[in-house]
Amino acid sequence: MYARQHIGLLLAFVVPVLLAACEGIRDGREECGIYLEFIYDLNMEYADAFDPQVGTVDVFVFDDRGLYRFARHARRGELVDGNRMFLGEGLGFGRYSLLTVGGLSDDFRVSDAAGQPLTPGQTRLEEVRIALERDAAVVGRELAPVWVAPAFDVDYRADLSVWPVRLVRNTNRFNLTLVRRDGDAGTMLCTFEIVTPEGAVYGSDNAPLSDEAVTYVPYALLPGSAPDELSSGRLHTARLLSGAGDYRLRVLAAQTGEPLWDYDLMALLRSTKPDGPGGRELPLQEYLDRQSEWNFVILYEDGGSEGGFVAVAVRVNDWIIWLREIGV
Repeated sequence: MYARQHIGLLLAFVVPVLLAACEGIRDGREECGIYLEFIYDLNMEYADAFDPQVGTVDVFVFDDRGLYRFARHARRGELVDGNRMFLGEGLGFGRYSLLTVGGLSDDFRVSDAAGQPLTPGQTRLEEVRIALERDAAVVGRELAPVWVAPAFDVDYRADLSVWPVRLVRNTNRFNLTLVRRDGDAGTMLCTFEIVTPEGAVYGSDNAPLSDEAVTYVPYALLPGSAPDELSSGRLHTARLLSGAGDYRLRVLAAQTGEPLWDYDLMALLRSTKPDGPGGRELPLQEYLDRQSEWNFVILYEDGGSEGGFVAVAVRVNDWIIWLREIGV
């Protein structure tokens, strides 16, 4: 009891002194600043996976007029406790807006509305674009994962404060397998594509800004590894957005490009949506953001109705959902 009383008295004395010192130091205020705590728990495990998944962070700082000031870059190993960045040096007290991108690589760029680098004192927050690097409407490469925390406001006062920065993953991986139900697959090779209604360009709120359709095709396509498998493909897409428009999943003949099957991807994903923890209703957009890897098995049957495509199995974590009535 005696020790606890002394600790309490010590804290009661030290904290006001630190705050007063922080307020009084206007040139080099080491005791003052903001800690940004990076969190990635918007996943199907409902657990923070910032470490080990997010390797780098880039924080873009805008002043109270919405003008770009500077950016800070750090590898995870350079962060305090592996997930905290100190932000204070070079800042005066006031209100700021912060935009964070995790895992930024050559696959995505942060620019102004004209595609140019951000210019201090000139680029406005509403002009910022986070865009998939591409020079065509077809993307067929493996994408490094990227995360975005939409811009939010912080108050930098004469104290130390901690602000959580919650990241959203903006890339998805699809593992697709086409299986023949009625025997040996033979030599038929098919490919896959996903057509999205928006152009993978996002604003500082991580909402889409382009309505140009983009088609994603496999970066890896192989004949099936089992006797009944026709094809196996791996492809990456940018963020999936509920309500953005028409998403399509297609199977095509690999040699001719002839479409064999075409289905509403968003309807397919919606039908696999589970409940959230405790049985709560899981909003579709939250489900799309949490589930970043999708495993599909498409079942084909010679002579079957609707072109022979009869069912789809979707694996989500450790459970499988079979969907039928999947005709064109």
